[in-house]
This record gives sequence, C-alpha cells and structure tokens, in this order.
Amino acid sequence: MRIFCFAVSLMFSAQVFAWSNHTLVTYPLVATLPQVRDAAPVAVESLDSFLMANEKALETFLDQQESWMRENLWHYAPRPDALAFKAKDSRKDLRSRFTQAVRINPNAKLPLYLQLLPGDKRQQPEIDFASVSTLADSDSLEGVQFVQLMPGAKVAPLDVVSTASVEPDYGLDIGLFTDSNTDYGKVYGFGEQPFGNPNLDYSTQAPFHMGFYHEASIVYAFGGFLKRTYPEYRIQLYKQLSEFAFNQGHDYWGWRFMGWGLHYIGDFSNPYHVMPVPGNSTLETLRVGLLNIIGFPTAQENAIQLASNRHTVLENFQSLVMTQAYLEQNLEHPTIQALTRQGEARKFNNHHIVTVMSQLSYDKGHDIHNVLERAMPENYVNDPAVEFSELNARTSLQETVLQTSGEDGFNALIDVITDLLEGFSDNGASYIEAILSVDNSSNDQSES
Repeated sequence: MRIFCFAVSLMFSAQVFAWSNHTLVTYPLVATLPQVRDAAPVAVESLDSFLMANEKALETFLDQQESWMRENLWHYAPRPDALAFKAKDSRKDLRSRFTQAVRINPNAKLPLYLQLLPGDKRQQPEIDFASVSTLADSDSLEGVQFVQLMPGAKVAPLDVVSTASVEPDYGLDIGLFTDSNTDYGKVYGFGEQPFGNPNLDYSTQAPFHMGFYHEASIVYAFGGFLKRTYPEYRIQLYKQLSEFAFNQGHDYWGWRFMGWGLHYIGDFSNPYHVMPVPGNSTLETLRVGLLNIIGFPTAQENAIQLASNRHTVLENFQSLVMTQAYLEQNLEHPTIQALTRQGEARKFNNHHIVTVMSQLSYDKGHDIHNVLERAMPENYVNDPAVEFSELNARTSLQETVLQTSGEDGFNALIDVITDLLEGFSDNGASYIEAILSVDNSSNDQSES
C-alpha cells in the first residue's frame, strides 16, 4: 500500500506555482472594492514592531486559534505544543517565536516593500528579488520591480494587499517537512512531505498550495496522503491574523495578512492546484500508478511531464497577456475585467474554502487541457519527450499561439483564463468582505 501511494504521489505536476505573479490578478480585484480602494493610507510597520506591540495578546490569540484549527479543519496536522507562542519579558527571538508558532519558514525575508504593476513608476529606491525571496530568481518575474518602504511611511492598502498576495511564493512555505533537510521542518509537526519532490527547494511548498478535496473514495483509499494538504489551514490562519491585527489597531499588518490569505485562494482558481492530473479520470490515474508499480513507469513519467508542461504554458500565457494589458493601460482587457466587482460578494462561510472555492476550479479541470491542446503547438502540451521550460519559448508564447491556432485559438485561451479569474474574483471578494465586516461575530469561528 505504501509503495502504491508513493507511485500515485509522483503523478502530480512538478510545477507548484498557480499564477506566476499574483499581484497581476489581485490588484484589479482590490482596486474595485471600495472597502480597500478607498481605505485611508496606513503607516508601514515592521513585523518586529507589530509583534512587540501585541506580544501578550498574541499568546492568547494564537492559543485560541490553534484550538479552533484542531477542532474544525479537514485533516489538520496539529501544531506541537512546544511551538506555542509565549510572551516573554525579553524581546529576544521574538520573530522566531512567532514564525514557529504559525509554522512558516523562519528564513522568510518579510521586508517592507511594494511589488509594482507593469509600467508603474515610484520614487522609492528599488530592491532586488533576493531581498524579498528565499528562492532563486524566476524567469517569469523578469522585469518585475520591487521598491523599498520605510517604517512610518504612508501606503495605500490596495498596494499592500496586492503586493502581499504574491508573498507566499517567496519562501513562506519552503522546507516545512521532516524530510526537507531543515531544522525547523523536523519540529513543525507536518511529517514527511506527502507529494512533490523534497529535494527541490520550491517543490516543498506544494502541499500548502494544492488542495485535493474532491477525489473519488477509491483514490483516497489508495492515496491517503492526498488528505495532507494545507491551503485551508493557511487561508484560515491569515484570515484570523488579519482580523486580529485590525482589531489591535495595526492596520498595515491587517492588510498584509489579508494579502497572504488571498494568495491561496488565487491558487485555488487554477485547476492544476485542486486535482492531481487535470484531464485524467480516476481510473486512468490509478492505472498509471499501477503500471509503475509492476515495472512500467513510462505512462506515469509521461503523465507528469504533460501535466507540468500544460500547467506552465497556462500560467506563462496568462502572465504575458496581463502584463501587456497593464503596459498598454488596457483596463478593458477581459482578464482584468473578470476581476472587477459589480456588487456584494457571496457571504463567507468557513465551509466554502473546501466546498465552493476549490470546487469551482475542480469542476473546470477536466476540460482545460482540451483548450490548451487546441491552442498550443503539439510539442508544448502533448509531447512527453519535451520539457517546455527548456525551449526558451516563454516570451514568444502569444505570437506562437496566434501562429498555431489563429485568433480563435488565442481567444479561446483568453476565455478559459477569464473564466478561472472570475472564480478568484468571487472567492477573493467574499474573503475580503468577511475580514472587513463591521460585526466580526457574523463570521464567528464556531462556524465550521
């Protein structure tokens, strides 16, 4: 059984980023929500300052939060009691006490900064990618600008939220498992990495950015590791921390924690983050795993490669299209319009993270690969002998799609991405409005 679980676990795409630049998709959403767009500028505050001002209150809050997580979350991995946040007379190790209590990478950079939209220019000094991330630079972030903020400076909440929404991809969830070869991973209580490659730095975040809640019972029977996914935990963790920060009068961190939570909701809008292999039936997934066990690994290797390539071209195309729209100031572009809000969002319920937010994307997963196959060149999405990232074809992807499938294929791909982003708009607005509701008792954590 353990061997079978391991074989099936290798079916997942090696690509663990949903949208390569979450700021592109978060900004249009928050810019059309009056509660965020029209909110007064807030004073920038370091994490250490926030923690020092709220140390005693955090001890009580995080203890209550952990109790709620254990009672309500789907297959939650309890935080070891030894990691509980404790207020001390000394300020020593304050940040590390917090990072271990919420179980994020203690080496996360967490600077004071903004990530700018394409074409945006600011007077603040620029900083490089290494100053914001623990990971190596990514080709998909070529040209992205980061500018430094100073403590006490005033900043617009919509800038804070849209910047923070990409931050979990900059190292927060790296190395958290016992086989991650990190000291903190050995004590965080998540056990061995359930899927993904523990030897690849960025891949160790996969179980926090992918949530498989809707598989057939037989899949869970053979692959119980599928239940060990943690985006629901992160969404609730940062929702509650955001509410705590606002209640304590530390609005900068209220907005920033909100952005962190929106990241995982954004991940849920991509089918490659809510189902093992979009396009494969349950029987096909099990068949491929079984063939590997009996000594025929080719089918499994092919499935992994195809899923990885399709995931990559989808997010790369989305990033290129939206970047061009921003540079041209084309705010009427379908992908940007899909993210704007025209009215109140669905009222948030804790159940919705699993039953609605991930379900919307899951229901679209089996069809999306068909659109990619029609729009993209055969070798990009349907040839397992090809590794797309090695083709140096990313920057010309829009032109390639037009040459391959014409405007019809190009527009079909825009349509499917627009549909996925509309799901994020609905889910993200629901999350934001719940955090900012005047009466937070209406979102009482007793709901589950």
